[in-house]
Amino acid sequence: MNINVNSEIGKLNGVILHRPGIEVERMTPETMHKALYSDILNMDIAQREYALFEGVLQKNTKVFYVTDLLTNILQDNQIKGQIVGDICNMYQLTIQSSLLDMSVEDLAHVLIEGYTIDNQQYIIPPFYNLFFTRDASASVLNRVMINKMKFNAREREPYLMQKIFQHYFHATTFQLSDPAVFIEGGDVLIAREDVLLVGNGCRTSRKAIDVLAEQLKGTSIKHIVIQQLPEKPDSFIHLDMVFTFLDKNACMCYQPLIAQPSQYTTTHMDLENGRIEEKNTVLEALQSLHFDLQPIFCGGTDLWNQQREQWHSGANFFVIEPGKIIGFQRNTHTLHALQQHGFDIVEAADIISGKDSINQHQRCVVTLPSNELPHGGGGARCMTMPINRENVIW
Repeated sequence: MNINVNSEIGKLNGVILHRPGIEVERMTPETMHKALYSDILNMDIAQREYALFEGVLQKNTKVFYVTDLLTNILQDNQIKGQIVGDICNMYQLTIQSSLLDMSVEDLAHVLIEGYTIDNQQYIIPPFYNLFFTRDASASVLNRVMINKMKFNAREREPYLMQKIFQHYFHATTFQLSDPAVFIEGGDVLIAREDVLLVGNGCRTSRKAIDVLAEQLKGTSIKHIVIQQLPEKPDSFIHLDMVFTFLDKNACMCYQPLIAQPSQYTTTHMDLENGRIEEKNTVLEALQSLHFDLQPIFCGGTDLWNQQREQWHSGANFFVIEPGKIIGFQRNTHTLHALQQHGFDIVEAADIISGKDSINQHQRCVVTLPSNELPHGGGGARCMTMPINRENVIW
């Protein structure tokens, strides 16, 4: 499948997922904060909720899984040797022969779930955050940006994703030329083939955006809208936690930051003309670029509800096709706001069983049971890495 993502809303043709598994269960209170979690997940509940999430996507698009993709490329002994050598160098290990003697299936699981000799300390740490497949890479037009993660807990993810894109999808990849910068996929939104939105906060540095702007010259991207994000609380880690597209003319946003002026700056970079201009809000910047978006507020219009539901990824929706979205069931005030703007509420279980279909609705939001998954610190968009969408006629 070719890489082709020119918007956030085009009909989804292919997406990469990872089922949360043993690697998450290997997190302890001692390693929880280092793993970038605020709580330990109940795996039984999280997996049942995730099964509904992936079931909806399987009904509507082609789904690829990280474990399967990694197992596939490890069948090539040259690639297997290179990955094992690089991982051992990364962690200063001398266990190459032990890893190379494993079956490709076992090795794939070890690279994701971690490796320990004494059953106490992991010399290859588990991929605690891998089910948030959004962050380690980002599909930008017909290429894949391999990201530079802010924290060491996630440093191995971009490496393995690069190998998957290189050897399975045969995709063109690129990385930011400055190794000192950091950028994550939750901060990168393709608004249109000529407009990129990027969050500037604790996971994506401003210098990274400047470097990205340089590397995008010569592509169809002519404008970058940058939204500065608060450093705290942790729910503001990425732009897609406060803003996501829903349709050609609708978006979900956290009102205090996105829909009204605040102390956090909004900047429009015009790459074609070399101009940088401050804007009052993201919505104003997008309007100047001929987007006609109806903002729908995460949590509705009450400030307390907005804060509570933004904390549990109430603004973080993922688009299956224009106006057909998926998100967490627990954010009831957000769902009510969507309903007021013409989105039918549909349960994930009904989509999977065939009782309902997104094709039966002009606009709909598929709701996921969400008692446990939100404790991981992300929502539906965070748990997806789209690789191909149909082009949108604006």
